[in-house]
Amino acid sequence: MRLDDLDKRIIVALEEDGRRPYRDIARDIGVAEATVRARVTRLSEAGLIRITAVGDPLGLGVSTMAISLIRTRPGTVHEVAKALALRPNVRFVGTAFGSADIVIQTLHRDIRALHDFMTRELPALAPDVTGTETLQLADVLKSSWDWRAWFEESENRSVTSEDAPATAAASVLAAGVAAPGAAPDGYAER
Repeated sequence: MRLDDLDKRIIVALEEDGRRPYRDIARDIGVAEATVRARVTRLSEAGLIRITAVGDPLGLGVSTMAISLIRTRPGTVHEVAKALALRPNVRFVGTAFGSADIVIQTLHRDIRALHDFMTRELPALAPDVTGTETLQLADVLKSSWDWRAWFEESENRSVTSEDAPATAAASVLAAGVAAPGAAPDGYAER
């Protein structure tokens, strides 16, 4: 399903206040209320949006949050990831390239519960895990769902195929990211 400008404008309006009446959104973007309702239904049914409350775990009393990098036996990544996704304290599960096969974010009542999860529950749940690295978060400075910025950025990245190589090279240099095989300033190659 491809998003058009109207879909994006509705998503941004809902991002600002997911409880906002469709009538108000329709008035602000210049379409009928029925159009907004139909678009939200279509986007929801397609799994592209979900209107929900997003809480601040640390503010809601969760004292221990962690990000864990998990390595698995070859061929078991998706099986382990699916098992982790079923755990209620696992807030995020993603598969990755590089030194970790899976990245998870977890919530725990205290540091002991985090330790028990990593040393007892995880091995029992997923015996194909071969290694982990866990980072305990002290604070969360940004956790954003700013779709307006994403939509604007993605539109700005739309370039013609003729401009792509030069633009990509300029973007890499401007972002301070090294080209393949080169180390960024201040970093030694591994």
